[in-house]
Amino acid sequence: MHHLGMHAAAPQLRDLWRLRILLATKPDVIHAWMYHANLMATLAEFGTGIPLLWGIRHSLYDLHREKRATRLVIRANRVLSAFPQQIIYNSSVSAAQHEAFGFQQARRLVIPNGFDTELFRVDCEARMRVRSELAIGDENLAIGLIARWHPVKDHANFLRAATLLLRSCPRAIFVLVGEGLVTENTQLPSLISTLGLNGRVRLCGRRMDIAAVDAALDVGSSSSWSESFPNAIGEAMACAVPCVATDVGDVREVISDTGIVVPPRDPEALCAGWARLATMEEIERRKLGLRARRRVIENYSLTAMASRYTDVYLNIIRKH
Repeated sequence: MHHLGMHAAAPQLRDLWRLRILLATKPDVIHAWMYHANLMATLAEFGTGIPLLWGIRHSLYDLHREKRATRLVIRANRVLSAFPQQIIYNSSVSAAQHEAFGFQQARRLVIPNGFDTELFRVDCEARMRVRSELAIGDENLAIGLIARWHPVKDHANFLRAATLLLRSCPRAIFVLVGEGLVTENTQLPSLISTLGLNGRVRLCGRRMDIAAVDAALDVGSSSSWSESFPNAIGEAMACAVPCVATDVGDVREVISDTGIVVPPRDPEALCAGWARLATMEEIERRKLGLRARRRVIENYSLTAMASRYTDVYLNIIRKH
């Protein structure tokens, strides 16, 4: 392993030079991940003849909402997209969006995300422990959103839907987990108070025991207006938690018939999805969750994903 010590916020020419020196060791394959890395790797690889792969794990619903520097890098990726041997997306929707924007279609390869179904599983002990920690009773319906505080995750959509659901399901508790989801984030408590959700929302911040948190939920959720392939949904499903998620990226394909998919930026629709699961008998909701887990095991296992990446590397090395 080599760490180049690049500064994520402001890569510089010396960083490119460090990467170029590293490539002098003649690796078999260069695999960059995400736009900035794709750009840096392409510039560093120029003239070396080393096979180059790009990784894109992002969607392009609204380019103008990206940071200015990120927009420039994405446009640079578009110009350079003929250089990599393949562009590996984790979502078919993302691939189509990038190709419509001008990325090379002939380079497309889609490899969905994979999940560790031994780590993410049904765990009764973890469920009891986390629910006790968060003061969630057996009678409560715990609905969780695991996503960092960021505009694209649309926490406001989630919280507005929560206000609507409480009218018909007063036993609901809403669990928010992720970077920035803490009381010190002044925007969040203010929104929660304005919407009348005091005492109904658990702000957990960043946690390292996501599998245990998922096991404690009754319903998993995503309220984003843009995603490629949301890991949080796959992880919740692997824990046998049925999900209600917005129809972005490959969410509809991932969830299939194991949960509910609703339009983005529509709190009424998100609330209606939750309400459908809330009114189900507990045993039926558990059956739906177990079907979700089977879908992850059969279609999105970590082993299957790793095998596909290995095949890509070996095939490129053979051709090279």
